[in-house]
Amino acid sequence: MEDAKQLVRMADRIKEALMAFKHIRYLELSRQLKTLTSQLQRITTESRKMGIAVAKDWFSAAQRCCMNLDNLFGDIEYCLPRIRPLTEKSLKETSTVAMLIKELDALEGEFGDIEFDASKNTISVITEPITLKDVYLGPFKIQMEINKLDHLYYNSPYYVIALEPNPAATNKSVTHPHVSDERLCEGEGSAAIKAALEEGRICDFFTIVRSILNTYSADSPYVSLDDWYDSGTCHDCGYTMSSEDSYYCEHCGHDYCPECSTFCRHCEETVCLGCSGQCSYCEDMLCRNCVSNCDGCGELFCQSCLEENLCPNCREEQENENEQQDTEINERENTSQPQTETRDIRLAS
Repeated sequence: MEDAKQLVRMADRIKEALMAFKHIRYLELSRQLKTLTSQLQRITTESRKMGIAVAKDWFSAAQRCCMNLDNLFGDIEYCLPRIRPLTEKSLKETSTVAMLIKELDALEGEFGDIEFDASKNTISVITEPITLKDVYLGPFKIQMEINKLDHLYYNSPYYVIALEPNPAATNKSVTHPHVSDERLCEGEGSAAIKAALEEGRICDFFTIVRSILNTYSADSPYVSLDDWYDSGTCHDCGYTMSSEDSYYCEHCGHDYCPECSTFCRHCEETVCLGCSGQCSYCEDMLCRNCVSNCDGCGELFCQSCLEENLCPNCREEQENENEQQDTEINERENTSQPQTETRDIRLAS
């Protein structure tokens, strides 16, 4: 920290942002309530329509009302979790400059130096180097944008910036299992982070974010730590992929990415595109073991589309040829029979 004046400037700007945030919170509550009121009015309308439809035995109309009501109930289920946090807890009085100076003093004691950029209106601290499951991720800068505190209900007002980036091999924008494009996936810490910012507990905000960075949740990472380093490349296109995105072809013995692999629709075996074949009739993708050549045209077909080693088209052609041959034979027989009878009659006369 440079001096006491700098500290006061920081505290004063945070106070102004928190005042604006309080105004934005009530505006957001008003907007959400208007949405809820509109949905309830539509439910009332559908309820009246339902009553009329049932009274007149208009069951198709009643079913449409049920579908509309179901959609409206879904909208309300989505809306209520957004309203409750805005109403169930009243906002405390905005922190005074003196209170915020104490918060900044505590923050300095927790992290050491505090970086204040007056031109960008940001406050930043730097964490210690972070290592998770033997994967070194390095230190991170937690940068809070003071002028965006009033965006708390729309967007995150802070960034998490890797200072010694060791990104995941499969995604260079992921510098931490829970950080992508410098945005933190807060998980269960989301409510605590919002509460700390709302109440002006600046030191708590930074320590909560740091705590999340020092924690690994295997249930919801952008990239698993098990796949952090290069797990291999696609044998076909060269794409760097994790073990979860890697598919082994039993026929050629190589690993492939999802774009260069498929599965046999008959035996469900994973196979690369080079070792797969497509049935020329039903167009199913198949492995080598599940396709055969038609004896007639030589094209590849699945076993379901072959009968006596002939595809449907070749069978149809063969049947047509057989019918034509039978027709020609019958015509010859029918033509030769009357001539014989005529010769017999002439001989007799």
